[in-house]
Amino acid sequence: MGVSIRVRVVSFEAWNITRFMFVTGKRREIAGASELITCLDRRWVQESLREVFGQGYGAGWRIEECPAELLESGAGTAKVLVRGEGEARRLVAAVTGRALRQAPGLDVCGVVSGDFEWGRPGGLHRALGECAEGLAGVRTALPGPEARFLRLPVVDSCRATGLPAARVLRLPDGSVEARSAESAAKWRAYGRQGEGEGLGRLAELAGTRPRALAEVVEHLNERAEWVGTVYADGNGLGRVFGSFERCVEGESNRAYADAFRAFSAGLQECTREAFGCAVAELEGLGAALKGGVVPVLPLVLGGDDMVALCAGEWALAFAEAYLRAFERLTAEQEAVAGPLGRLEEEEGAAGSSGGVGLSACAGVAVVKPHFPFVDAQRLAYALLREAKQVKERVPGPCSGLSFHVLYDGTQADLGRLREQCTLAGTPAGASGEGVTRLVAQPYVVGDPAPGVAWVRGRRWADLLERVAALMARGLDGERLLPSSQVHAVREALFVGPRVADAQFAVMRGRYGGRGLECVGGDAGSVFWEEEPGGRWVCGLLDAMDAVGFVPPAPDEAATVGGGADAALAGERA
Repeated sequence: MGVSIRVRVVSFEAWNITRFMFVTGKRREIAGASELITCLDRRWVQESLREVFGQGYGAGWRIEECPAELLESGAGTAKVLVRGEGEARRLVAAVTGRALRQAPGLDVCGVVSGDFEWGRPGGLHRALGECAEGLAGVRTALPGPEARFLRLPVVDSCRATGLPAARVLRLPDGSVEARSAESAAKWRAYGRQGEGEGLGRLAELAGTRPRALAEVVEHLNERAEWVGTVYADGNGLGRVFGSFERCVEGESNRAYADAFRAFSAGLQECTREAFGCAVAELEGLGAALKGGVVPVLPLVLGGDDMVALCAGEWALAFAEAYLRAFERLTAEQEAVAGPLGRLEEEEGAAGSSGGVGLSACAGVAVVKPHFPFVDAQRLAYALLREAKQVKERVPGPCSGLSFHVLYDGTQADLGRLREQCTLAGTPAGASGEGVTRLVAQPYVVGDPAPGVAWVRGRRWADLLERVAALMARGLDGERLLPSSQVHAVREALFVGPRVADAQFAVMRGRYGGRGLECVGGDAGSVFWEEEPGGRWVCGLLDAMDAVGFVPPAPDEAATVGGGADAALAGERA
């Protein structure tokens, strides 16, 4: 039966990460917020463990011989095994107290599970599930920052967060502003002239020096023409953790704990390595700024989550490279692939412990640099949720990507944007009266399972092929497909599918053989049927949006950049 002791799980989570990070449009404060979020798993839990259990605490503690054990930490979460209820509650108070003092405005929740007998198999899995349910209730009941920072006596408002000002902050340009305690904490984390701990940690993640990354922050803040917000998230982790007992070799709680810790650590390592691989790929494409640093600022790299800011013209290439690297690395990492393989075998699906990895999805919102970042973040997250369709449509690990280049700042709601691109009716020759969608997103990254009709025309390579056709130039330097003709088809799309096909037929008659077949769909139409009897979709709008925001093929004369090549998209707004 194993060691007869009673154990509880203490689970922590920083749950308002999105608001805390993106409530301001200041890149320096966003970088400082990223640092404070990671303090939960990097500092506060370890410091609190030493406070509660003594300075002798170490990472090697195991619950069989010691009063506590750090089970897992990362991405603004932590899980600890504790023997006594009193010690567990003291640990929650110590961690959340540190969060309140050092990162005002960041909501950190802690819950304690019921106790279970360590020697009885299955107890740890049930306790983790109990904590997950308990955190949901605590998050709902916890008052937000606005309720904790009251305005009596009357004080000035912080220009960054809207909360009551707590102090006057001197900015790098010499000016002073009234700022809240939350804003001031982010500035301290960023550090004077970008030399603080926060930027140092982010620079290490980005594989560069703090001063070089400070140049990236300055570029994104002041000089970038477009800025991309990239959200990426692994697929199927809820299913894995919900059934993790089937991923473990052996039934004991010790085997479960060791496998859980190794899986979580391996997943975080894959996320960070995938980020590094994507940055290196951009560097190989010539994305580096003066000084050799690639314009990508990592904000969240933990668990299966990745959030980053990137110069807009490289954001799509970065996201696609990250998804490919994440799939490859999770299949190669034994601590991740091993448990996944056992779960696949348990469920009777194809796969083995040596080559089963995870896929991921990403959403990319490309906006102007001074567009409110809280809105850009919401759009990127909505695009991520849209990209999750891929895991429902394609069996097996398969990544997906959705994106939007926002020209009209008054319409940052993805639901409204997609509604405008959904029309009643079908192209000429189609049977029945169905629905036509003017975009084909999300796009599939990687190698989808063969025989899935839905992926036709939706592979990332299909999008790149359409973009290449729109950007291609002849020997005289003129575009092979004139922008005026492409825009005529675009305008016809919003009139109706049959009008668009008629305009496309005119263009085919004049410019056939110039790559126009890459832009079109079925039987000379600009549309294709995604599945037999399903909707009709079009890839032209996606390709026009992507022009200037994906790297050209090496033999293309066109240059990448949201300026010159965005001329093709000039009438999109």
